[in-house]
Amino acid sequence: MMLEVIFMSEQKRVRLYSLSTCPSCKKVKKFLDENNIKFEYIEVDLLDSGEQWVTSKELKKYNPSATFPTTIVEEVICGYDEELLKKAINNIK
Repeated sequence: MMLEVIFMSEQKRVRLYSLSTCPSCKKVKKFLDENNIKFEYIEVDLLDSGEQWVTSKELKKYNPSATFPTTIVEEVICGYDEELLKKAINNIK
């Protein structure tokens, strides 16, 4: 499932590459929701094999290790790092 929401004021997008069963991915989603940050997410494991391949190539442009979660907020954040997420999000509010 992919949701796309654009920030009205600055037109900056937050994108999350995640897996549906990943606990850290769920933490990032919860953090973004709790902080009223609109974001799009791609649950790579729920895509068909062709879409997974294309999405994995796209992800590797931002995160060569292709680890999950990967959050892009004008910068790439790999894993669940609450301080980095807060810093990046504060820059878009």
